[in-house]
Amino acid sequence: MWHLTFRAGGLACPPSPGRIHDRDSVCLFSGGLDSFLGALAALNGGARPLLVSQGSTKEIGPQQRLAAALGLEAHRFEGRVAERWRQPYEGSTRARSILFFAYGALAATGCGIREVLVPENALIAINPPFTERRMGSLSTRTTHPHFMDRLNGVWAAVGIQAELRNPFFATTKGEMLAQGHHPRLVELAAETYSCGKGKRANGQCGRCVPCLIRRASFHSAGMYDGTLYLNDLRASSRNDDVLAARHAVAAHDGDGPRELGRWVARAGPLPADGTARALTVDAVGRGLAELGRLFGTVRWR
Repeated sequence: MWHLTFRAGGLACPPSPGRIHDRDSVCLFSGGLDSFLGALAALNGGARPLLVSQGSTKEIGPQQRLAAALGLEAHRFEGRVAERWRQPYEGSTRARSILFFAYGALAATGCGIREVLVPENALIAINPPFTERRMGSLSTRTTHPHFMDRLNGVWAAVGIQAELRNPFFATTKGEMLAQGHHPRLVELAAETYSCGKGKRANGQCGRCVPCLIRRASFHSAGMYDGTLYLNDLRASSRNDDVLAARHAVAAHDGDGPRELGRWVARAGPLPADGTARALTVDAVGRGLAELGRLFGTVRWR
């Protein structure tokens, strides 16, 4: 839950002389699979994106290599926040996504661009609770359409003339991957970084929810997954995230649109537009089905 309060007396904006550029959109670029596929889709669609990254030790390398592979190394802005090691100290990464959006606002405003692309598949964007106890912080919703809509409202109210938009709100991760077109797609997709927990273990764990959805996307797209995972999925049958994902797949297998919609809505308000809401719910169901097909290939221990 974010409660934003604005007050006078802040620092003045630093002088920033305008530069001539040919960019027509800003694309958030974390180095993850979705952000890579989002930038690739923008390029293939004829857009000229400016990549915006949030630098961190584990992600800077993939960001640089992937941007270079897309021919966008000269069109990438990288922001880094320096922690203040004094009380009151916030040691979590709760502010990470809202800071990422802030970099997008900064880049868009500085370049006079009106659109900030936030590439995220439907299942991760909605992130419905896989079990009853995952209603809170275990199911983050930083790219949920309701959160992005409210943040767009804040931007408009303070005069930021740019808007956050997720072009994949009705698409699964597997569909995103299958729709990608690049001569080195399989190789580059494996170099992306999607793990939600691997930063502590110096690699991609292979069994957190983002890793599971990533693995399911390669399987669904019929592509070889060359990612080096730290944990074997078959041996992770009792892992909390794996158990939760398997429970969700079993609990909602065969759900119709009404039942699925009720579950999806537990993550937060869905789009008011009926068509967008139906497309979102259906895409979440297809994303869950991708997980189910992956789990069907595993001989659990």
